[in-house]
Amino acid sequence: MRYNVVFVCLDTFRWDLLNHRAPWTVSLPHLDALRRNSVEFMQAFGEGQPTIPMRRAYFTGERSFPWRFDYDTEGLWPTGRGWHKIPPTQPTLAEILLDQGYQTGLISDTYHMFKPTMNFTRGFLSYEFIRGYESDNFRSGQLPHDALTPYVRDPDPRQHPVLTQYLLNTRDRVTEADWLTAQVFGRAIQWVADHRAAEPFMLWVDSFGPHEPWDPPRAYVDPIYGAYHGIEFIYPYGMREADLSAAEAARVRHLYLGYLTFVDHWVGQLVDSLKAHGLWDGTVVVLLNDHGTELLDHGRFSKHPSHLFSHNTQLIWSVRHPQYPQRQEESALVQSHDLFPTMLDLLHVAHPPVAGHNVWPGSAVAPRPWIVTGWGNYAAVRDSQWNYIVNFEHPDIDERLYDLRNDPQELLDAAPHRADVVQQMRQRLEEFLGAALPVQLPDTVHPSVAPIRRYYRSTVSQDKADAGFV
Repeated sequence: MRYNVVFVCLDTFRWDLLNHRAPWTVSLPHLDALRRNSVEFMQAFGEGQPTIPMRRAYFTGERSFPWRFDYDTEGLWPTGRGWHKIPPTQPTLAEILLDQGYQTGLISDTYHMFKPTMNFTRGFLSYEFIRGYESDNFRSGQLPHDALTPYVRDPDPRQHPVLTQYLLNTRDRVTEADWLTAQVFGRAIQWVADHRAAEPFMLWVDSFGPHEPWDPPRAYVDPIYGAYHGIEFIYPYGMREADLSAAEAARVRHLYLGYLTFVDHWVGQLVDSLKAHGLWDGTVVVLLNDHGTELLDHGRFSKHPSHLFSHNTQLIWSVRHPQYPQRQEESALVQSHDLFPTMLDLLHVAHPPVAGHNVWPGSAVAPRPWIVTGWGNYAAVRDSQWNYIVNFEHPDIDERLYDLRNDPQELLDAAPHRADVVQQMRQRLEEFLGAALPVQLPDTVHPSVAPIRRYYRSTVSQDKADAGFV
């Protein structure tokens, strides 16, 4: 039997919240029901972060980090390290499955995938780009003079270009169905209906939600966490605890948690559609994310390359397969580029050798004793006890070590007290990179002269510009 497969990738969805291991409570009934009958990889981490490197590894089975490619990214924003197209020599998951007779479809509002030069639609027989998330240059015009007032202290559009673009994009929303997440899953539900007699099929549903702006329908927030009457900082990128009152910080967190519940509802709608069309028993459902985010865990909201902590880098990877009906938790260290060979082998589809491993339970591949994650000019080496984080270009500036057994929240730098472990982890990274630190990688980030990028560079905070993405 050839199974259908539906991938659901949720941007910025924290693993510990999905597994109800975070300090905060969130309602996820549909995801919980899906996971109760899934094989779940409990120690999965990205190999190269964030958005585009992650999806490239998912699609190709090849590592993005260490950064090494020099491709045309002229006009692309952002142009962070590893932020480029899929190399033409690397076949994609969709291309291989299409060649094997699968109907392949991509539905997404993750707008970075559809930018010029990115070429992430290769192998998809059909694809739909749902426009308007974050700073997607979708709609222009002028907002009412007070449009920013509910969301920022200083409502000057020049100081908030990303939020301004988002509000332009979403200014005509009326009902829940108008939210971008609802549109993505609504189109996925229609795609399933259209292909119910066209098996086997592979559908990749890529929801940029719950990425910032954290702006879910308030029906998923207020009845659970209470009404609120202050400024709603829906785009809290880089905001620190000192920037907010206790009530404001709590509201930001509640907006994110409510967004997770909103996403959960729509995942449930997609699952229900598979069941309604009699496809459930013949379909593998794979739940993924690309990274998590911070909720003041280390004094700030959102993510940053230097914060290679588990709440940012740990992956959701859950597989509901009709032949494996019982929940099973796998504890081996696995990474994003393992998805490609694992899923193709599980579907009994041949593929070329890749850097990733088939990590399905019972495979012959020995578990990795340690893994490496790269983000910008930072890298982390993680094993069962330690997480070593370093600026690989300037290790003398930033080199840290966290004891995961005694400090699971990664709050205390153990480097000053465990020089022996620091040396061991540093040697592992040097072995991986093939050179002693400091290391300069051969990739090139091309500066763009596009007016929109100049505008963003002139207005966005330096902290965000240094991070290399929006």
